[in-house]
Amino acid sequence: MTEEHFRSRGYMRYLIIFLGFVALVDQYLSLIETATIPFIIEYFNISLNEFSFWQGIVGIFAFFVFIVSWLGDNYGRKIGMGILILLMSIPALLIGLIGPLSFTIFIILYGIMILGTNVNFWAIPISEESPANKRASYGATVFLIGLLPLYAIFGVSISKSLGWQWAFGLMGIFGLFTFALLFFFKETKRWEDNNEEFKNSKDTFKKSLKLFTMEDWKFVGLAGFVYVCWSTAFKFATVTFGVYYIGVLGKTKDEWSSILTLAGLMTLVGALTIGLIMEKLGRIVAFFWSVGGAAISFFGMALTGAPVFAIAVYYFMSSVLGLLLVYNAEMLPTKIRGTGVGILSTISRIGFVLGPLLVSLLLPNEDATSANLQDFTNLYFVGGFIMLLPFITLLFNRKETKGLPLEAISG
Repeated sequence: MTEEHFRSRGYMRYLIIFLGFVALVDQYLSLIETATIPFIIEYFNISLNEFSFWQGIVGIFAFFVFIVSWLGDNYGRKIGMGILILLMSIPALLIGLIGPLSFTIFIILYGIMILGTNVNFWAIPISEESPANKRASYGATVFLIGLLPLYAIFGVSISKSLGWQWAFGLMGIFGLFTFALLFFFKETKRWEDNNEEFKNSKDTFKKSLKLFTMEDWKFVGLAGFVYVCWSTAFKFATVTFGVYYIGVLGKTKDEWSSILTLAGLMTLVGALTIGLIMEKLGRIVAFFWSVGGAAISFFGMALTGAPVFAIAVYYFMSSVLGLLLVYNAEMLPTKIRGTGVGILSTISRIGFVLGPLLVSLLLPNEDATSANLQDFTNLYFVGGFIMLLPFITLLFNRKETKGLPLEAISG
């Protein structure tokens, strides 16, 4: 068994900042589309329908998410982290440099970029290097750095002043700066002590799958269903809100920037408040709060289009993700937790494809104007109904984990 390993305070401060930067690059490149899509479709003279269709097609790249984790298990956390940063940063920088040459070049680079986003590989080194009594606080600090809504605060301004491509490209440069900080990264003690076991991860993965019981697979199916509903509906928001407010409701790009900035800030609030709700009131109450709130917010968008509902969508969808990250890890037994979380992460990628494709199906292939109000209304009604679907899972699982040790939950 690996002994508790303590790094120096200075190194841990570096590690928190470095991994926070990695998480920030990840989150920014995942959500910068919210600010840039109105500029992109105008630049290439395409409709939102066309853009979302091709975004859904290249979203298939996201299913190769396991590659980063596999490399990190087999060749070390440092190599895995380096490849992850480069997968995000190089395509983002190339979008800045050559993305405007053609839509084909842009969308291929975009597809490669999203292969590296939403992997959350940063969570592994901070967990492995933190002392037990600091693991939660260190991990939460990295998570909160990653949630800083730079995409919302600066995305529209950069797109207006430098061009939409540099809303990607500048973060690509920052990502390469973050890659340079990898020089100071030390291979985690736990990986070094267990590298032979990690190198046999293919066999370990097969063995781990055999450890799943029918109850485990049932939970993975239910949790995966919630994940797909979440990722699909959130794509409705990130892909269409900008075009809806600017093209359909006639807001200026600066007005949309203000709405998006508030929405981005509310993702921070959502992540913080859902933790308090889970701790004080329980996971099931948190489920009703976050999932129900998301559905109501989409219905509010459909009925009124008021900015408060767009902001609420971001708040509640952030809350849903916070709930899923905690509850799924709790419900899976220790012996299969890593494998189960990895499977769920892969399943969630279905929404990367399904969400944009549904948008392209539900919206007409024409420029968005006030004449398309009913089309967007219908789209957001569908988003609301999608976020109601997770309530079906409560018919099969309502287990409350608040205050229970992990052994009691999976026992």
